[in-house]
Amino acid sequence: MNIPERLAAEARRDGARPFLTWYDDATGERIELSVATLVNWAVKTANSLSSEYALEPGDAVRLSPSAHWLSFVVALGAWTMGARLDLDDRDHVAVSLPGDPAEFTAAVLPQPDALMTGPVSPVAAALRLSGRTWAADALAAAAQRAAAMHDVRPCARILSTVALDSLVGMDASLLVPLVAAGSVVFVANPDPDRLADRARMERVTLTAGCAVPDLPRLDA
Repeated sequence: MNIPERLAAEARRDGARPFLTWYDDATGERIELSVATLVNWAVKTANSLSSEYALEPGDAVRLSPSAHWLSFVVALGAWTMGARLDLDDRDHVAVSLPGDPAEFTAAVLPQPDALMTGPVSPVAAALRLSGRTWAADALAAAAQRAAAMHDVRPCARILSTVALDSLVGMDASLLVPLVAAGSVVFVANPDPDRLADRARMERVTLTAGCAVPDLPRLDA
C-alpha cells in the first residue's frame, strides 16, 4: 500500500480525527487538518499539479518552503498524482511549491474534489534525497519499519520540529504518523520555552527534533 492509498484508507477508517496540527511560533498561527480534510487538499493539489502546472507522473516537485502546513499538502498531492519529490536537485525540478500561501491556495481551492488523474504505480519514484530514489511502496514500507522499531502505536501523537527537507523529517513529521494511524503536531520556528506546555496541551506521546521531559524521541 503506497502513501496515497494509506491516506485514503485512514480517511475511510477515521476521517474526522485530526492528523496535522501546525503551529508557527514566529507568527502565532495554528492550523488543524483532519485526515478527511487532508485527503481533500491532496486531491485538489494533485489536480492542480496536473492541470495548472502541466505535470505528469514522474515529474519532480521541490518543497519550498518545507516547514509550512501547505508543504504537507504538496507532498501528499504530488504522490497522489504520481509526481516525485526531489529534495536534491534545485535546477531540474518542474515546480517548487507551495511558494506564496495565498497564491497556492487560490490555484488549488477551485480544483475538483474528485481525482482527475490515474492511479499511481506502486513502484513509481516518490522521493529523491541524498542521491537515492525511493519508490512509492518502498517509502511506505520504510515508514512502517521505522514505526515498528520505535514502537509507534495507533493514536500516537508526535510533536515534531523537523521540516520535510530530510528523510528524518519526512518520516517523523509525516510518514510514520500516517502509517501508524497517529497524528503530528508540527511546530515551525519553534520557541523552545513553549514546547513542553504545548506537548502537554496537545497530549503528545513522542517528539522529534526537540526534547521534552519524560517523552521518548522518535529520532533518537
